[in-house]
Amino acid sequence: MLTVIVPTYNRLELLRIAVASLLTQKDTLPVALDVLVVDDGSSDGTSDWLSELQRGEPSLRVVRQENGGVTDARNTGLAQLLPQTAFVTFLDSDDASPKGALAAQLAPLLDDQQLELAYGKMLMVDAIDPLSREPAEGARKLDLVGIHLSCAMFRRSLVERIGRFDPEFRQAEDTDYLLRTFEADTRFVQTDTICLYYHRHNGNMTKKQEESRRYFALAIQKSIRRRRADPSIRLVKPSFEVQAIGTAEFF
Repeated sequence: MLTVIVPTYNRLELLRIAVASLLTQKDTLPVALDVLVVDDGSSDGTSDWLSELQRGEPSLRVVRQENGGVTDARNTGLAQLLPQTAFVTFLDSDDASPKGALAAQLAPLLDDQQLELAYGKMLMVDAIDPLSREPAEGARKLDLVGIHLSCAMFRRSLVERIGRFDPEFRQAEDTDYLLRTFEADTRFVQTDTICLYYHRHNGNMTKKQEESRRYFALAIQKSIRRRRADPSIRLVKPSFEVQAIGTAEFF
């Protein structure tokens, strides 16, 4: 089983796109799909919509909690993994998963039992068509190897080895998690798969530039401290640049 953890807070219209982009892939996967939405205290009708959708969709699970922030929501998702979950990835509720992306990222992990992670690419876009769930006509686009959880398809055993997201982070918890992952002698493969459409819009958390920079810097500092404290730790990563997505001048 593949579990996709989707944390959300008051993003109903964008969440519809994100969830649909995952569920439409379930029949193309070689394993069962488990879409786990963690509703972090939404008050915009998200709960009612999820309840209605869940009644007819066995691949969708929903966990509701009081608002605790994205880091807490991700940790709730990890705590709710099913015993049969063998693979884990993430999708933010304002992004979309391209057609075939999940199967493409699973393939190397199924072919090689020694691999712990497959890491792909992302396509930054400034508009996603709600019907096709593809970049809208005329949207600005940029594909890159970036620091993003949705680029990573984890084997369950690796997630258990890395542990929880660090609650000190209000942002950049994903950067910290990936840096810890690539400091852990992780056996990974880098792929050319476009794993997500990263939707740049006015509601992005990373648009809060000062906070974004502060927490991104903290993630880098913690990585440096870990490696200084233990010189045997090496950061062996895919070819992404260690740069905060939210502070990059792409659009």
